[in-house]
Amino acid sequence: MLSFALEFESREEMEKVVRQLRKRHEITGELELLPLGDGRWKLTVFSEKPLRESTLESLPGKRVSVRSTVRRETLQGED
Repeated sequence: MLSFALEFESREEMEKVVRQLRKRHEITGELELLPLGDGRWKLTVFSEKPLRESTLESLPGKRVSVRSTVRRETLQGED
């Protein structure tokens, strides 16, 4: 599984990249779209399909650290 994150100045710019990833690159997996404030957005991709580094570098947006906002917690008492 490949994971990467990109920041965008607008939602429209991010949605354009989402469409490109789904249609042109045919990625499967999970996408997380997160508003950051001041109109900026973060796209985190957990792709089941590998992408070449050159493909990732060609995508618009600023590459940033992958940190999911979804937190997994273990339940006490479960093994």
